[in-house]
Amino acid sequence: MRQSILAVSVLVLSGLLAGCGPSYLLTMAPSHPNGPSINGHPTSLSARPEDSVEVRLGFVRYEEKELVFEVEVNNNSSKPVLLAPETFYYTPLYTDTPDTLSASATAAVLEPARVPALDPEARLQQLAKRLDKQANKAQGGGWLELVTSATHIAENVSSINKKETDQQSAEREQRHASDEAFLADQREEHAQKADVLYDQKHSLEAVALRKTLLPSRQYVTGQVHFPRTDAAHQLRMVVFFNERPVTFTFVQRPGVL
Repeated sequence: MRQSILAVSVLVLSGLLAGCGPSYLLTMAPSHPNGPSINGHPTSLSARPEDSVEVRLGFVRYEEKELVFEVEVNNNSSKPVLLAPETFYYTPLYTDTPDTLSASATAAVLEPARVPALDPEARLQQLAKRLDKQANKAQGGGWLELVTSATHIAENVSSINKKETDQQSAEREQRHASDEAFLADQREEHAQKADVLYDQKHSLEAVALRKTLLPSRQYVTGQVHFPRTDAAHQLRMVVFFNERPVTFTFVQRPGVL
């Protein structure tokens, strides 16, 4: 019996120790970190003498379903530069592939589909619609409040024509007060959601890289969001200016948390 208990204890302890193994997170870094760092994060810089435009790309953070990069474009040319972040994309690679591979060999390990950047204008429009909806609900006047108000009025009128006891009258008033408190809580909840959406919209407007015609001798910096692809070992990032692609390679690896 003691041997059986000891055996079970060993199995349980083994299971607990196995469950206490290291947790992993993902890390992202450029394969050629030749640019200045962003808050300690390395960046990759592409300088093209033929058009006098510099593009710097750095990884900022992982979000629940997105990757956030920061792009800086320095227009040293004599002409404006058109930037449209919704045209940016990456192609995931699912093996550690040296940059020196031939085009045919690289194509063999690339996923055919590109992963486009999330359009900041579409996201701002969605946030604006959700914000308006929550703000309107916070003001009251929805169908539930109209129905509740109409029911209360009907009950009050009906109470005049029938003889209510003091207890019935108190119960009606208590029920109406409870309904009003519930509606007030609902308005407050919608107001809080509206505040959150307002902050999200304001933050996105402040930091997102948006479609712009960058004047000569000017620069612009902004964040670009992409859907996550956790299984990829490398991301071939493509940034466009004046519909001309600039390519960067970022390496994604698991690390111990």
